[in-house]
Amino acid sequence: MLVLGYAGHQRHGWKEDPERKLASRLRHSRRHPTVFRAITSFGEDVEDLPLNLFPLDGVGHDSAAAILRNGAVVAAAAEERFNRFKHSTGAGGRILAPLHAARYCASAVGLSLEDVEHIAFYCDFTDEALAQRLAAVEPYLSAAIKQRVIDGYRAVYDGTVANPMIAKEITELFTDHRCKATIHFVPHHLAHAASAFYSSGYAESGVLTIDGFGEKSSSIFAMGAADGVTQIEETVLPGSLGVLYMMLTAYLGFKPLDGEYKVMGLASYGNPKTFEKQFEALLEPTADGSCRTTVLLRDDFGDYIEDLLGPARPFGTDVTQREMDIAAALQDQLETAMFQRLSYLKQKYGIERICLSGGVALNVVMTGKVARSGLFKHVYVFPASGDDGTSVGAAQYVHHHVLGHRPTAKAIPTMSLGPSYNARRALKALQASTDKVEYKRVDDIETVVAEALVQGKVVGWFRGRMEFGPRALGNRSILADPRSAEMREVVNQRVKLREEFRPFAPAVLAEKADEYFDMLGVHRANFMEFVVPARLRGCEQAQAVVHYDGSARVQTVERTINESFWKLIDAFGRKTGVPVVLNTSFNVRGEPIVCTPEDAIRCFLSTNIDLLALEGYIVSKKAGRVLAEDMAKPAIDA
Repeated sequence: MLVLGYAGHQRHGWKEDPERKLASRLRHSRRHPTVFRAITSFGEDVEDLPLNLFPLDGVGHDSAAAILRNGAVVAAAAEERFNRFKHSTGAGGRILAPLHAARYCASAVGLSLEDVEHIAFYCDFTDEALAQRLAAVEPYLSAAIKQRVIDGYRAVYDGTVANPMIAKEITELFTDHRCKATIHFVPHHLAHAASAFYSSGYAESGVLTIDGFGEKSSSIFAMGAADGVTQIEETVLPGSLGVLYMMLTAYLGFKPLDGEYKVMGLASYGNPKTFEKQFEALLEPTADGSCRTTVLLRDDFGDYIEDLLGPARPFGTDVTQREMDIAAALQDQLETAMFQRLSYLKQKYGIERICLSGGVALNVVMTGKVARSGLFKHVYVFPASGDDGTSVGAAQYVHHHVLGHRPTAKAIPTMSLGPSYNARRALKALQASTDKVEYKRVDDIETVVAEALVQGKVVGWFRGRMEFGPRALGNRSILADPRSAEMREVVNQRVKLREEFRPFAPAVLAEKADEYFDMLGVHRANFMEFVVPARLRGCEQAQAVVHYDGSARVQTVERTINESFWKLIDAFGRKTGVPVVLNTSFNVRGEPIVCTPEDAIRCFLSTNIDLLALEGYIVSKKAGRVLAEDMAKPAIDA
């Protein structure tokens, strides 16, 4: 039995004239001095609502596909890795459906899309769901904007997200539109909940999902047990910690849906007390430990925030202490709100395990504190907690709840679920670039790369199946020696082309992790899902991967899960006495992580990466091809 999970969609209303839409979007953006002002303003078209008004066209980013065979996740991939548009947004803001990802998933089981029996979509937009959404937000809308919001919702619903439109889009993926599969529509937060519980390996657990919004809610609490996942409570709009965090990410001068990681890292440099009182005005605690954020629905939201906190930071300007303090207050409020909600759920339901999913669960500083708090005996975070991961959850929900297959309580062992490329394909890509690179085949590539790291070289590491989710876990990585703090600046400024305040992750042998990092409450972190304090040894011997506040987003590497990466770190440890490497994703700012050998070579040639390890080949640049440091300018990206 094959079930294909499907997340994301095409924006049909823009399909016929994408150039018109692109021109409209550009005019809209250029009228405003900051990212924040652009996204808190109405656009020219009826569906162009400010992001703080929960526009329906805010659904659909991070499109992805996953496939189950007899209940097991066999393959999963985000569309951005194939189409090379980050978060799968294309010309004119058009969301790109997961065509390549779906075809890859089918090919991974040796079949075509036409052989898929069931397709699970990650949202369920019906007339009733639209009515419930309107009923939730309408009481908080002023008379001046109420009809515009209603018309905007209706336009996107009718033109894009209604179930019949989605069914039509999915059918278009198939040869001659011959779709024999049964299409199932799974409520968005149940797809998030299923991805967490069915991947955790727990026989029973509480499940909390939290993100921007789905059909009408931003969060649900569910119970997972032998009979499946059952929704118990939900937080309906306009309560949304995810949207509030996103809006303030834009206020701080970063791109929403992408810059939230930057805000999280920036928060470590700030004082949360400086803007504590101002943030109290943004969150309204409720009896069930959740928060309402009705302030988001103010028609003067942009003015209100700038009156409260001062002018929004323009893109490209220096980050000051003010931005650091605001980021710190925002992060502190998020953590406080999460602990209030989780404490309430723990007390009411007596749960000892919690599974987390949804975009907010990607805030690894928060999840690390939850794991270490002792509030729960076990904490599981689904590694692909963003909307790409709902492709897995939607498929799991259909398999267990619709098709009636009993859960097995078996943890998903790896996120290496994407495509792989053998040495023959790698050689072909290298042969196409012989004017730019030199290469040789080596037998013990792990030892060779370890020696290169010892020599201070930065290495692009491409091996095995591409990871699913936002993080490179040792298959599509850029690696460096973690021992010197200077290496952090080298990789940030000369290779990744990103802000200097952003930290890097340590990849450490699982059996040695607790010697360098305090793994209390975490034990294993194979998917970089928690930030933990560094021990003294880590602070002294792995300076490049310890953040300003003494923390680290640790990745534990187990030999049984990723033997090649484990052998590389082990070889480096035997040479240096430090079984840790700096691990960051194989990409530059503004681009998705590399997928193919061709992507890897292109990224290698456009950066100051010293060596490329490509499926058994060691690759270097020919003389004259090294990127001069003064050419390594940051990508145009917020």
